[in-house]
Amino acid sequence: MHDKLEEKLTPKAKKIWQAIPADIRLKILNNVWCVQCKEITEIDNVSGKVESGMLVLRVVCIRCVGDVARVLENE
Repeated sequence: MHDKLEEKLTPKAKKIWQAIPADIRLKILNNVWCVQCKEITEIDNVSGKVESGMLVLRVVCIRCVGDVARVLENE
């Protein structure tokens, strides 16, 4: 999934994403709250860009196929 994800990131988002340790990136992708399912889910079809200085991953819930976003604030 990581190779597919990096293809769908803007250059700035890709730089931020690659700076995150691989084990943490995996946890981020496998631990996303779906507002439709009302529980934590894994995700698919990930794309991302930087908005207001934060990395925003736009994803699809693997359970309900609903749109979900994961926001990672810069520290």
